[in-house]
Order: sequence, then C-alpha cells, then structure tokens
Amino acid sequence: MMRRALKLWQRILLLQLLFLVGCATQLAPAYDKNVVDSLNSCSIDAMTLFAVMSSGTKAQDFATRADRYSNLIGRLDALALAAGARPMPKNKVTDSINRFLEKRGTTVLSDDDATPPSAQAIRQISVTLSKMRDTDQKQGITAYEVIAFKGQASIYFDQAITYENFLQR
Repeated sequence: MMRRALKLWQRILLLQLLFLVGCATQLAPAYDKNVVDSLNSCSIDAMTLFAVMSSGTKAQDFATRADRYSNLIGRLDALALAAGARPMPKNKVTDSINRFLEKRGTTVLSDDDATPPSAQAIRQISVTLSKMRDTDQKQGITAYEVIAFKGQASIYFDQAITYENFLQR
C-alpha cells in the first residue's frame, strides 16, 4: 500500500514538473525587425557624426551640422516611441508577489515593466545628442568632449542593441 502511494506521488510530481516545463512565461515584448534595423541605422549615423566631429568643432560653423543633429534626434525620438509602443506581457509572478506584500502591509514591487529597457536607452541617446547639439551651438565642442559624448551614447546604443537582438531568440 505504501509503495503504491509513493508511485502515485511520483507520477503526480512528474506531471506537475512537465506542466511547469511546458509553460512559457513571456516577460519581454515581441522581436521587431524594423526596430532593430532602425536602431542599427541610427547607430551608424551617430558614429559617423562623432567621427566627423572627432577633432572638435567651432560654434561659428554649427549651421553645417544642424540638419544632421535634427535628423538623428528626430529619428531616435520616433524609434523610442516605436520600441516603447510594443505591448509588454503582464507578469503574473510580480502580481502575485505584490498581492502578498500588500497583505503584509509592505511596499510593493515597482510596476514599471510597461516600457522595454531598449526604449529607455534610446531616449537617453536622444538626450545625449541633444545636449551635444546645444553645447556645439553655444560654444563648439572640444575633441575630448566629443569622446565623452560618444562614450555615453555608445553605452546606451550597446544596451538597446543587445536587448533588441536578444528578443530575436
């Protein structure tokens, strides 16, 4: 009798395990080739702009670069909207944890899962280029400042590109 009950529990445990393995919880938005292609295109254009400006700039000739800034910043802003507009799956695990925490009277987990990390990184690239544009227009940019702006933008491009390419899996 004991042996039979043990086998029954083993079967139940095996079925539960198979059920759990078969459940796939999606925690990220769907892959979008257009977002990836646009992100790569913006990355190339930004790195080209940094290369053109690598020896520094003067405020007097800002007008020759103004259109490049406007075009790139506008494309990045539109891309951030597109990347952020994809629906994020609802995370049932976080909801369960938050219900438990609410019952205990403690602070719940942040519910800022509504925006993909890539959209936030793309917005930061736009902010970086906007600051660079404003500095360039006001006083010009030294070669060292170009390196600093490029380094910051590169970090955010890396984050966004890595996240978006990971979604392809």
